[in-house]
Amino acid sequence: MKSLQGLPRLISASVGAPGKARNLPADVQCIQYLFNLIIPKMGFALQENGKCDGQLVQCISQYQFRHLKYAHPDGVIDPTGRTFNSLIEEAVKVPVRAFPAMRIPSFLNALGNNNVDAVQATVNVYLSQVRAVIEAERRNRQLMLQATCDGGTTLSDTDFQNAAKQLGNGISTNVVKAFATVESGGKVGFGPAKLPIIAFEGHHFRKYTNHIYDQSHPLLSYVYKKKAGPQWQTNNKDQVKAWETMATAFALDQEAALMSASWGMFQVMGFNFASCGFKTVFELVAALKVNAGNQLKAYISFCSKSTALMSAMKNKDFTAMARNYNGDDYGNYDVLMKQAYEAFEGKK
Repeated sequence: MKSLQGLPRLISASVGAPGKARNLPADVQCIQYLFNLIIPKMGFALQENGKCDGQLVQCISQYQFRHLKYAHPDGVIDPTGRTFNSLIEEAVKVPVRAFPAMRIPSFLNALGNNNVDAVQATVNVYLSQVRAVIEAERRNRQLMLQATCDGGTTLSDTDFQNAAKQLGNGISTNVVKAFATVESGGKVGFGPAKLPIIAFEGHHFRKYTNHIYDQSHPLLSYVYKKKAGPQWQTNNKDQVKAWETMATAFALDQEAALMSASWGMFQVMGFNFASCGFKTVFELVAALKVNAGNQLKAYISFCSKSTALMSAMKNKDFTAMARNYNGDDYGNYDVLMKQAYEAFEGKK
């Protein structure tokens, strides 16, 4: 459960089947109380005495079998395991009881505290922290999906000319225009919902989440086999679907999701936020959502940080341009870049 990351542990050791779990009294009491909070689903109350008995082990095993669909329940709850995470997910849906003001014991009270009210209060404080994190994630997701465009969705010829001047090094305006044409199909960096054009790259999401979603979300987290493979096509068939994909990934890991997409008119990758002149990927995305001018600034910053790319742009070496901008597997971007450049030159 993403919301638990960064919070102190509620239980310090495993609870459950004797011989498999440590069963520290305070930890056992926490689990007993959590099960009692979701009693309608379990059917019977547990005595909150800090002692792990057959009834608690049976309760854990039944929860694993019925709710988590374990074929072979082990009757053990680990502090960071799936059973514990699921139990917290269910418990945060239940309103907590009110307690009089008291000193809240440590989350890692290894000595154990058999005061029922104190343990229940400790659990309630923990659940309130989880709720706060979940609410913050919900607000962040809402903000991420909210259009903040000021109306500046296109670039003028003057914008492109100024960009070429800022890059310097004798770089042609039509080279910059060619990048915009090949990367996003023209001078518009926004889709119909006034959100930046994006493309979600699942192999990057896999990298930035350490492969943990390979099994549960194979469309979002997968091994790279070829450019724009079947998963990519499904995720990015249009901008509505691309943003749905982004929202799903964002709910799992906000930073990794933003890092794993290409953004705007010049399709800069989120993980290049520093080269684009930003301290975090969140700041990059916030800027790119405002207007095409910000997308152009990010592109200029990115190009200026790469000596090899700047040299290729100056020399109109389209193969080197494609490789330095899109990576070794650049497909036919070099051909498309050359064609776009020559088309602009022909209009002179």
